[in-house]
Parts: sequence; C-alpha cells; structure tokens
Amino acid sequence: MHEEKIALVRQQIAAVRAAAEKREIRDIYVAACGGSLATLCPIQYVLERETDAVSVSAVNAAEFYRDPPRRVGEHALVILNSQSGTTAETVAAARLARERGALTAAFTTVPGSAIEAAVDCPIYYYDDPEDPYPLLLSIFPEVYQLTYALLDCFTGSARLPAMETAMENLETICKRAVAQFAPQAREFARKHRTEPGIYTVSAGLDRCVAYILTNCSFMESVWRHSSPLHAGELFHGACEAIGRETPVVAFLGLGRYRPVEERAVKFLQRITDKLTVLDAAALDLTGIPEELRDVTAPLVLHAVASDFCLQLSYLTGHPMSSRRYMGVMKY
Repeated sequence: MHEEKIALVRQQIAAVRAAAEKREIRDIYVAACGGSLATLCPIQYVLERETDAVSVSAVNAAEFYRDPPRRVGEHALVILNSQSGTTAETVAAARLARERGALTAAFTTVPGSAIEAAVDCPIYYYDDPEDPYPLLLSIFPEVYQLTYALLDCFTGSARLPAMETAMENLETICKRAVAQFAPQAREFARKHRTEPGIYTVSAGLDRCVAYILTNCSFMESVWRHSSPLHAGELFHGACEAIGRETPVVAFLGLGRYRPVEERAVKFLQRITDKLTVLDAAALDLTGIPEELRDVTAPLVLHAVASDFCLQLSYLTGHPMSSRRYMGVMKY
C-alpha cells in the first residue's frame, strides 16, 4: 500500500517537472497560509541559491489573490499547499493563477478537493496522527523532492536521486534525533511549563522550521506568545525586548547561514538564562548524502523541536489538538 502511494507521489512530482519543461518558466511563486506556506519555503531558498534560471517568491495566499504579482502568467509556475484542500484563500489563489495562464501545482491530503480541481498538477501527501504514514509521504520530504526535481529541470543536473535517498532515510534519522534529545525535551517542558511566551531565533533554511515552531506549535497548539526572530535582525531592535528571564529557542544549522545564527546564540548566552539551543552539529545524519546534510538538517531539527513542544503539551495537560478559533469560529 505505501509503495503504491510513494510511486504515485513520485509520478505526480515528475508530472510537474514534465509540465514545466514544456514551458518557458521564468518565475515561480509559492503560495499558501501559515505552516502550509512555511513548508513550501525550501523551494524558494534552494532554487534561489542553486540556479539563476528562475526567480522565486513566497507569498501568503490571501495576499497573492488580493494583490497578485504582475508576472503571474504563462511563464510562471505557482505552487500551493492546502492540507484540507479547502483553504479558501489558497483555492482562490490557485484559481487566479490558472486564469492568468500560469502552470499550477498544489500539495494536499484530500483527493478530489477544491484545491485539486483548481490546479493542473496535484501532489498528495499524508498527515493523519491516528493512522501514521511513513515520514517519506509527509509534506516536507515531498517538497524537498519537488525542489530537486525542478532544480534538475532548470539546470540539467541529476540531483533528485540523492535527495530521494535522503528522504527515504529521514524517518530513521529523525527518530534517532528525537530519542537523543528526549532528556532535554523533558527538561525544556519542566522549565517552560508556566512561561507565557517563547521566542524563536533562526536564519536561512532554519527559518522555515522555526516559523512552524512559533506559529503552529507554540502559538496555535499550546497557546503561548511567540515570535520568529531572524538571527541577523535580532541586533537591529528585537534584542532590546530580551532580558535575563526571556525564554528563547535558537537554531544552529549547517548551512552557510550558520555564522549568522552563531552570532545570535553567543549574544543570547550572555543576556538570558532561559536559552535553548537546537544545534544540527550534534545530530547523527548518517544516511543522508554528505552534500545534502546542510539542506536536510533543518528537517531533523524540526522533528526535535516538535517533540520539545509535545513534551510541553504533555506536562501542562494542554493537548496539541486544542483550538479556540480555528475550525471552531467563523472568521
């Protein structure tokens, strides 16, 4: 069953590449809302740094629909993500892009949904906590594989197979990392169980997962104040809000942006007693090709960070599934 789903996803990703090859794509836009947009941001980050064949922008779907970029047209590829397949803003953005002649693709967990009907190329992923699927079929690994399929398309390289190998091994690596950091996760929960707010600090690709930790975990799931601070921007105003008792979770990746994060960590170590550092250098990334470890390390940090918040949820008796407004109130 899973083999069939894996084969289907790879066929769907190949279909996006094949469609892009038939067009003169000059611009790529990723559009979604919240965590769904954050999961698409690696497309922008990687392609911006690996090819000059296309320009790439990330836009909130509501803004994309209400104030669309002028270059959305026949030479554009618009990639969207709606887990439910019904996110109104994302569906509207997809329809607008298609009406303007853009090639459209969308990630969703629901076949036959509104978002699927609105795009040229659907890509299914699987996210059901009560019936877990292999991590390979979740959103981030699929986004990474699409990213490298497009990179091969625009550059003539052959880097997708290595990324497929990395993503096939990701679940084992993430489980190993979560187990490694389990004592720190429990200690984090104990120390932060009464904290009303927790900042996150990151740069580069780590910003995708730091945003999810802030917006989807701390704020949405356990109702704590949080803000995703850019490690480089920290010194240009935000640092003044941080004191000795301010909780901060800081990321340290393996990419060329690491010195930006290191500078922030060194500063935070001096001014707050409540700093938690998630350092990719401490991870065992065996199973990921050496040349891809800097790019994929954020996904492993994401698994670790998610468990930190999950342990906080357990200790406070606040289920991660609790919501006051989303899916409860019309707005």
